[in-house]
Amino acid sequence: MKFTVEFTAGDRKDLLKIHRYIVKSGHPFTAKQLVEEISKACESLSDNPERGHIPIELEGLTHFVCRQIVIKNYRIIYQIFGESVVIFGVIDGRRNFREAMQQRQML
Repeated sequence: MKFTVEFTAGDRKDLLKIHRYIVKSGHPFTAKQLVEEISKACESLSDNPERGHIPIELEGLTHFVCRQIVIKNYRIIYQIFGESVVIFGVIDGRRNFREAMQQRQML
């Protein structure tokens, strides 16, 4: 069964910020490659969205059951709704995860 992968404005904004940050550090090719790798990983969730695990910071919270996959230093946060996978954000793994989720008003 194929799932539909949906992107939110928040996760698109995250990718743009990641790209801009890396370009400003003088690595435009690396920025492009990373954004492409993250985008491919998101799209690959259409085949097996349950392969991601529940972030340890969110275990036990019943009101928001999300999963994550990790690409390099970035956590792709998503939730499965029926036959759809909704990508909520791409968060730098070095950031405080709960704080980043609260800023998005997801906790």
